[in-house]
Amino acid sequence: MLHVYYGADDFRSSEALAALRASLDDDGMLSTNTSVLPGRGLTQQVLTQHATAVPFLAGARLVIAEGLLTALGSRRGLTEEWRPFVDALPLLPPSNHLVLVEPAPRGRDNREGVGRSPLLRLLRNVPDADIVEFGELKTWGRDGPSEVGRWLHARAQERGIAIEDRAIDALVELMGANLRSLAQELDKLAAYSAARGDGAITAAHVDLLTPLARDENIFAIVDAIVEGRADQALQLLRRVLDDGSVAPGYLQVMVARQLRHLVRATELLERHASQQEIADATGLRGGFPLTKLMRQARLTSSAAAEANLRDLEAADFSVKTGRMSDELALELVVCRLAARAPKAGRRRSGVG
Repeated sequence: MLHVYYGADDFRSSEALAALRASLDDDGMLSTNTSVLPGRGLTQQVLTQHATAVPFLAGARLVIAEGLLTALGSRRGLTEEWRPFVDALPLLPPSNHLVLVEPAPRGRDNREGVGRSPLLRLLRNVPDADIVEFGELKTWGRDGPSEVGRWLHARAQERGIAIEDRAIDALVELMGANLRSLAQELDKLAAYSAARGDGAITAAHVDLLTPLARDENIFAIVDAIVEGRADQALQLLRRVLDDGSVAPGYLQVMVARQLRHLVRATELLERHASQQEIADATGLRGGFPLTKLMRQARLTSSAAAEANLRDLEAADFSVKTGRMSDELALELVVCRLAARAPKAGRRRSGVG
């Protein structure tokens, strides 16, 4: 039987191949009756020989050709060259399974390479051929859950894992269409929930255990502190300190790093430096972190940024000398930075 697995989603393709292996290995002899052939340089004569060979002391034979359609492309004469191979496929022994596994396309130029393969068009006419395109699932849905959300829900059901809809939404929002990471995270969350006897996986579990969620919480706290949004900063700070998910010392380090970036950025802005010069000085090479820093720098002055950094350094000294707990020191820093923060939306004069 012929199987062709291709598309942008390597994870579902690899799982389909693993499921096929498991279904064929009834007697434990499949490993000795499996051939894996690289597609580059593979001829139709060699592939036909492997695909038609009778299994040795086993009930099934598996032949896997990796990247054959991609390697062949759509060159002239391909159809005529490979027609004998295609004609031989219906004559394969019932015990034999041939799988063409294609790598995920890379770059825009190869986006539809396999889908346009003339050999694939021929293979679609092979009786009972199992040809599956594993396209990337969408992270959004018009009138209900996204494709990724439905996939994650189905995977949880297959494994007997109870998970709330809000937890699924949180995982999809954090990880997008990275199914491999989502599968690993689902298993980890299920083990944690079972060990604690919590029942279903909740959004709170995701918030606590998923690294991306934890990092987002940290960045949200740092931004709220640096920007002087005291109410939000104190609320977020108290939440992570109470559940023990983030150490106060680590938060202080993250705030100090952002304040140091802010000191450099405000000084350079006051000298009418370009965004590229600020990127070079801070090591932020672009994207959201640099955009955020530029916004924060335009809302304050170098004097205020330096004063904020001195407040944080004084709080750190108080903690190290035993005069103040690390939690109290952080909360006082929040209040001091909020008192010095400009009103929302106000820009520094003379800075565009």
